[in-house]
Amino acid sequence: MRQTSRPAGAGSGFTLVELMVTVLIAGIVFAAMVPLFVSAASKASGNRSRTIAVNAAQARIEAIRALPFDQIAADPTNQAANQATPNLYDPSFGGGQFGPAYTPSGASKAYSVGYAVKSVPATGTATYKQVTVTVSWTAPPSPVYPTTLTTTVMNPAVAGAVSPSASPSPTPTSTSTSGPSPTPTPSPTTGTYTLTIMVNTSDVTGISVVRSDVTPSVTELPATQVATTAVPVSWTGLPGGSSITYLVTCNYTKPGNPHQGQAEQLQQTVTLTGNASYTFDTSS
Repeated sequence: MRQTSRPAGAGSGFTLVELMVTVLIAGIVFAAMVPLFVSAASKASGNRSRTIAVNAAQARIEAIRALPFDQIAADPTNQAANQATPNLYDPSFGGGQFGPAYTPSGASKAYSVGYAVKSVPATGTATYKQVTVTVSWTAPPSPVYPTTLTTTVMNPAVAGAVSPSASPSPTPTSTSTSGPSPTPTPSPTTGTYTLTIMVNTSDVTGISVVRSDVTPSVTELPATQVATTAVPVSWTGLPGGSSITYLVTCNYTKPGNPHQGQAEQLQQTVTLTGNASYTFDTSS
């Protein structure tokens, strides 16, 4: 039988054919792994962009809550600086804290910022304003997950304003066939009450209640609770009164791609003059 022999001194080294096959296999493996590396880098970049968007939206929500009530306005058609009647789209308004764009320090990519302000009621003196801030970016990285945060700001000038989250107690009435009508007994304005929170989604990551009328603000215990669509959460023994306010924050996730959701946050200002309940609507 004829045998093929290696050149003298070749030992266990590769033949030219074996070397070419090895290089070819290595090239195929590398080509297969390149998309994985690109996907991982893209995902990390996307997560960084989402974090920046969430932080930017939260900073603007907090700054809006510190504004005088009558200055909280948004006009997307009027974005010039130093306007006679400034609004949140004015890049010079509020010391430059707002405006339609945001570029993080040391970064070259600009993020777009949108505002919406809804007065309730829509005509006459507003009892409160519902403010929405949306921060997004232009791909890459993709997919793009805009961050939307919503808060409610009460009008301090409206005497006895009732938070939209609280169920007001009825003021009793009485009639008489003779003589003056008796004076109605007013609802209690001070005391300790229970605040119950429900969320219309099961993807809740945490709900907190912070007393906001004192400095520094006080986080009510438990600091965080998680509600479900079937089981609400309650804070009991909260001091109540017309001058006492609480900021309720609901963090949840909205479906994004199949593997991760979009971080969202809703906030509600509550004034307790009795036991109250509120449902966060995450569908809007």
